[in-house]
Amino acid sequence: MSQSMTPEQEDSLIRELLVRLKNIESSLQAGDSVLIQPYIEGTRTTNAITVPGYDWSQIDSQLRAMCRGGLISSGTVPYDGAAIGIFFANLTPAGRKLLGR
Repeated sequence: MSQSMTPEQEDSLIRELLVRLKNIESSLQAGDSVLIQPYIEGTRTTNAITVPGYDWSQIDSQLRAMCRGGLISSGTVPYDGAAIGIFFANLTPAGRKLLGR
């Protein structure tokens, strides 16, 4: 399943996820939250995200860590449920700063 990542790989994944989430954010109305899931071959996923070079478990773990770390917000919906993926509402100011936008 998931392999451990170097700090450089983790930083790269965070930046890639922030770019993808920023694109999703632009399609949301104020107050909306949507389920975001890593793409898993052979499984039905919602708003699937893929990042070449990373598996679904690494992406899922990083999405959750980004919520816990305050880079992205799930809005009024708790992000950390038992299912794979997170609820996403927007990038936080910290997430925007890291993305450089």
